[in-house]
Amino acid sequence: MKKNVEVKIDDEDQTMLLLCFLPSLYNSFRETLIYGRDKLSFEDVKGHLWSKDKRENEFGSDSKADK
Repeated sequence: MKKNVEVKIDDEDQTMLLLCFLPSLYNSFRETLIYGRDKLSFEDVKGHLWSKDKRENEFGSDSKADK
């Protein structure tokens, strides 16, 4: 018989897990967030990731079109 085990992970631990599992191309992004703030929240990091992705997609598509 299997039992489900519920584990609560606090916000700061979730945030660090998210940052640690980002691909290596996010190294500078990760370091900026970790060392640039006293406290990180999961929602803040998620918002920064969405913004970064959106900027890269916008600028990436523009630069590709120019070539």
